[in-house]
Amino acid sequence: MRVLIIIMLTCLVLSCNNSKNEDVSSEILVKIGSENITRDDLAKELDKLSYKQKTIYTSSPKKLNEFLQTHINEKVLYKEAYKRGIQDREDIQEQIDSYQKKLIAKTFGKEILEELELSSDEVKDYYEQNKKNYERIDISKIVIKFNTSEDNSKASALSKAEEISDRAKSGENFEELAIEFSDDPISKKRGGKVGYVNKGRFPESIDEAIFVLNKGDITKPFEVDGGYLIIKANKEPDFPPFGQVERTIRSELINEGLFNYINDLKEDWEVQVYEDRLEEMYKSESNEK
Repeated sequence: MRVLIIIMLTCLVLSCNNSKNEDVSSEILVKIGSENITRDDLAKELDKLSYKQKTIYTSSPKKLNEFLQTHINEKVLYKEAYKRGIQDREDIQEQIDSYQKKLIAKTFGKEILEELELSSDEVKDYYEQNKKNYERIDISKIVIKFNTSEDNSKASALSKAEEISDRAKSGENFEELAIEFSDDPISKKRGGKVGYVNKGRFPESIDEAIFVLNKGDITKPFEVDGGYLIIKANKEPDFPPFGQVERTIRSELINEGLFNYINDLKEDWEVQVYEDRLEEMYKSESNEK
């Protein structure tokens, strides 16, 4: 990719040939007063882009020239602004100070994250010791909704859900019942099929009930927000392969480590939050809206 960029930059310089001075180094793409923009300068700016953006701007000499012109415009505007003394304005200094603090904190945060990096063996050990936390179960579901603004809607929905649950337990095809009765449009199209869900997807009371199911077991209706939920276990609970959850666990452990590190720093720096004053500020801001 870098070779391609250099070739395109060379083509750009040769095609534009805006320089009146034949002695100007071939490495220089643009002269702005006493300042130069070289091939390396532009290549470094391209490297700051996302892969997608960089691919677009290096797709043709025309696109590369567009990027170069944008870079030139920024340089020219900066020079003119500096000449007019904008850099000394109080509002600019405040923004520079704010950005500098954020940049330093962000850079330090990245360095801490690198220090917290874990080996694959460390992550795997954690997975094995805490495997129960990653338990999963393959399920299908039927949802029967109710409307709280209508009389007897909730009781009617419960009665309907109980009847459907009983019919499924008696041997009727759960998939067909889901297609006919379920009020959840997404799973309904799949015959109620949801797939694997992890612990924590549902309230604790539902988790406790479904993570002891055997394959083919069907639950009684559970009340959920706005309706009743019937669940069928397509498989018995199991655990995902380590490779499927390694990145998730690594991220969780590193974030936890960073969180703990920052909390320790808060204690070292004796951080105090006056929540009553924050509440007063919230009320004041809300009243102004």
